[in-house]
Amino acid sequence: MDFERYYLDLFEMLNACCKKIASGKYDKADSDHLFELSKKGRYPGVLSELAESFGMMMVKVEAREFRLKEIIGELEQAKAIKHRGSGDVDRV
Repeated sequence: MDFERYYLDLFEMLNACCKKIASGKYDKADSDHLFELSKKGRYPGVLSELAESFGMMMVKVEAREFRLKEIIGELEQAKAIKHRGSGDVDRV
């Protein structure tokens, strides 16, 4: 087996996944590939550690985006309530 080619192919797979994730244009298959590459013992150590790091970054960004969407929803609700409340005062 040509280990140099094997390593290059693995790093090219990791690079392709990371590029898609960085652009925000990735799907479940891409994240599945990334988490597959993070399996220690199955893949070279440095590659699996990089894959794990990128996977954790992806998860943290997704969690942050989810929380920001929740906060925006809460703010929009508060704004609507305030707007309705101020409208009632204007009618008095």
